[in-house]
Amino acid sequence: MSEFATVDYVLVASSLAMALFGAFGGFSGALAFLLGSVAGGAVAKFGWDFACGAIENVPVRVLAVGVAAIIAFGIARAIVRKVVSGMLAQPGDAIFGFVVGAATGLALAGAVMTLAGPDYFALFQEKGCLLSLVDFGGARP
Repeated sequence: MSEFATVDYVLVASSLAMALFGAFGGFSGALAFLLGSVAGGAVAKFGWDFACGAIENVPVRVLAVGVAAIIAFGIARAIVRKVVSGMLAQPGDAIFGFVVGAATGLALAGAVMTLAGPDYFALFQEKGCLLSLVDFGGARP
């Protein structure tokens, strides 16, 4: 049996933290955060692709896409929270919130680790980012 690498601890800790937030926020709060994050991420991805051709100044492009993603997150979160709120009684609300929160934590940690893939690892290490300190279990150069 091999020991946990630092990445494994990061995945478990983020999943547990999001699961606890989900349990306290309930099902509607956890689901609203998850779907709001997906909406914000989609707006950021497609907004960046669109803005690359429309806005030449990179800081302005980053600001515009960031603001659009935050607005999309807020709108999607508010809509989902209103629609789903009150569907479950306690303790079911907290239990399903815990489950959705844990799934959200794993999804967010997976997204961060995907960005820290082999193509980006050298950049993170060069810039002195925190991710360069993570032990990837010898999988990276």
